[in-house]
Amino acid sequence: MKINHSRLSPWKMGQLITEWIHNTPARVTARKIHLNYRTVQLWHDRIRRGIWAQKEEPIFHGIVEVDETYLGNKPKGMKGTGMVGKVPVFGIYERKTKQVYATIVERTNATGLLPPILNHVTEGSTIYSDGLGAYHHLTWLGYDHRVVYHDLTYSLGLGHHSNSIESFWAYLQAVLSTRKGLPRSHYFLHVQEAVFRFNNRDPHKLRCVVKRILNS
Repeated sequence: MKINHSRLSPWKMGQLITEWIHNTPARVTARKIHLNYRTVQLWHDRIRRGIWAQKEEPIFHGIVEVDETYLGNKPKGMKGTGMVGKVPVFGIYERKTKQVYATIVERTNATGLLPPILNHVTEGSTIYSDGLGAYHHLTWLGYDHRVVYHDLTYSLGLGHHSNSIESFWAYLQAVLSTRKGLPRSHYFLHVQEAVFRFNNRDPHKLRCVVKRILNS
């Protein structure tokens, strides 16, 4: 349903978009603008699916940072320690443009992490990563690979870090902190939403893009 076909008044639609831009939880938004909670959820879902439908596949070059993280909790009844059962996410950050790309991967080994690097980072780029074994192949694949050991970061120079991609993980966690009981099958939408928000941080631009999505 497009905005101009909605039963919501222009004011309520504008307020709904404003609250989404500020990442206000759906229940709080519903109370603030006197809407049914499910109505707010419906529009939030339309925004997320619109973001997913228009997602780009960026190509990064120059100096980039790569890293992996895990989201959520282990499924109930699953045994194992550490990150077993959590949702693995891989990310790339380009320092020049300050743009990020993130995607859910099946596993955090070479099979899961190298394909997105090969697809999104041009050969010859400088890649900063942690010491995960999956990244050890990068030099052989034509990249200038530099491993970040956090206890040595400051002694190796100001540029030797992966702080930027790690700041995105913190941003992602902040976005997801307002979503309670998020189904694992929906994580891909919420990760892409966080990427979209991070790459479009100007509220005016964000509003224009959301309106375009809802009118498309």
